[in-house]
Amino acid sequence: MRKLIYLAAIILLLSSCSFRSGEEEEHEKAVLPDIILENSTYTLGQSGERPIYIESSRMTLYSYDNQAIVENISFISYDEDGNPSIEGSAGHGEIETDTKRMKLTGSVRLRASDGDMMIEADNLMFDSENEEVQADGNVRVSSEDGTFSGTGFKGDLREETYSFETIQEGIFEL
Repeated sequence: MRKLIYLAAIILLLSSCSFRSGEEEEHEKAVLPDIILENSTYTLGQSGERPIYIESSRMTLYSYDNQAIVENISFISYDEDGNPSIEGSAGHGEIETDTKRMKLTGSVRLRASDGDMMIEADNLMFDSENEEVQADGNVRVSSEDGTFSGTGFKGDLREETYSFETIQEGIFEL
């Protein structure tokens, strides 16, 4: 009987002891994608909007973060008459699916049919909802009005207003 009492006392003592330090360790949760698609087609937008149709060799979707990571991306958007209005391509893209912003890198090309403008950059931020572009590095812009190269490019494709922080080279045709 004494052995049983000793055994119960030891179990009680061990179960009430804590070997934790004053600081608790926090572990980050792993962020895993919801789905990974190969050779995918994705529509960014909702009915009643002018969506952007995206094709990529690989798309990784993270719905919790409202993000899609794409490789070898090409995309197109159409105007009300069904004609292409904006189209582009890049080696890599990070898309915020809730705000419809695309951070594009790797031989980025974006073409706006208004003014027949082509924007080429190493990296570019494209806000597809507001049709605004921004690129910090080297950018080359060609249109029916001329060709310009520079850095710090900003553009509003709807209003057709564009600016460079620094123009390195340019030809303006009248």
